[in-house]
Amino acid sequence: YYIPGSLDNDIFFPYTSGVIEYKFQIFDRWGELIFETEDIKQGWDGYYRGMLCKQDVYVWKARATFANGTSVTKAGDVTLLAR
Repeated sequence: YYIPGSLDNDIFFPYTSGVIEYKFQIFDRWGELIFETEDIKQGWDGYYRGMLCKQDVYVWKARATFANGTSVTKAGDVTLLAR
């Protein structure tokens, strides 16, 4: 889980406001789902099955429904860097 307003860069999550329904997914380069949550307070920490993923580019997809009834689906990529 992440702390809103934190300047740490250890957990990847989309910025949200007014969201009532949410789904966030991370995929590897072969399309395998490696992270999924419907908890708006949970982001991806770079781990899959208890192991840190390799340094690479990963695809994210987020779907949200807002309090006013509108829905949006967004996608992009995130680069995971080794420490």
